[in-house]
Amino acid sequence: MKNWNAVARTLQVCAFATSVALGAVVVHAQTAPFIRALNEPWPETVVVDGIEIVPVLKNVYALFGGGATVTVAIGDEGVVMVDTGAAGNAAKIQNAVRRLTRKPLRYLLNTSPDADKVGGNAEMVKWAGGTNGPQAGAGGQGFGQNGRSPNVGTAFIAHENAYNRMLSGSKDLPALTGDALPDSTFFTARKDFSANDEAVQVFSEPNAHTDGDVIVFFRGSDVVHAGEIFRTDQFPLIDLERGGSINGLLAGLTHLLEIAVPKRNQMGGTRIVPAYGRIGNEADVLEYRDMLTIIRDRVQTLIGKNAPLAQVKAAGVALEYQQYGKNPKWTTDMFVEAVYNSLKKK
Repeated sequence: MKNWNAVARTLQVCAFATSVALGAVVVHAQTAPFIRALNEPWPETVVVDGIEIVPVLKNVYALFGGGATVTVAIGDEGVVMVDTGAAGNAAKIQNAVRRLTRKPLRYLLNTSPDADKVGGNAEMVKWAGGTNGPQAGAGGQGFGQNGRSPNVGTAFIAHENAYNRMLSGSKDLPALTGDALPDSTFFTARKDFSANDEAVQVFSEPNAHTDGDVIVFFRGSDVVHAGEIFRTDQFPLIDLERGGSINGLLAGLTHLLEIAVPKRNQMGGTRIVPAYGRIGNEADVLEYRDMLTIIRDRVQTLIGKNAPLAQVKAAGVALEYQQYGKNPKWTTDMFVEAVYNSLKKK
């Protein structure tokens, strides 16, 4: 009997040791990606002619330093570019793209009619060899104006409202003409196309920053260029004169959250490229959206009590978010006033 008891105890010890070993393997498997993320070197960040090239995911890169962020997706077909930066920076942005690829610019998109996003439009279209819209194939024998092949140039896309804003100009942007204007516009909720074997979806975000904003989703790469819908450096710009609103902006951020899918512990996953600031993920957008919702609701409550603008500003409705109001050109008071006027206008 004692021998059988000894055998039983031995088997119990072996079973326990095996379970411990298996547990260690599972824990190791779970922690390995985390340890690897801590130990692996950061992706190389290159600066070309003052433009910082930041890898986002797969073959998508964010270009910082030429105005609002420019995003480029690269593949066998060519380059898809979102926004063109501020005037005077086109050559620098082109040099940065050429550091990544020698492929042609095949698609160009504008996310809003802002000067810091469309200032390089004409230079980019010229760099691409013109547009490849309907006029490119006219003229017979498969060649367009001046004998140009329809297989060169860029498809230049924007929302119809953004096109109209560019056409009429604004206080910060002279009226655009010629190659500076998109050759393809849409007024529906979404426009999509395929580039470099990847689905690219362009979503209208009505009455957000302006009435012509879009976000661009590179579905295969899991990257969204959010434009002025999302930024990490300050409160969002609400351009009331051009159709912007706080509720439209919140709707746009909520749409970003619907698209974004996080990885482990809300880290990683879908990357969100902002107009300005650092590249974010779902958790960053959620924090930003919730902050704006809190401020919006506080202002709305005071409006319901017939509080004038001065009283709303004095109430400190954005007191705990002062870090977003340090830009002297867009202070906390300016943002609160825009929210107030947006809600009163509604």
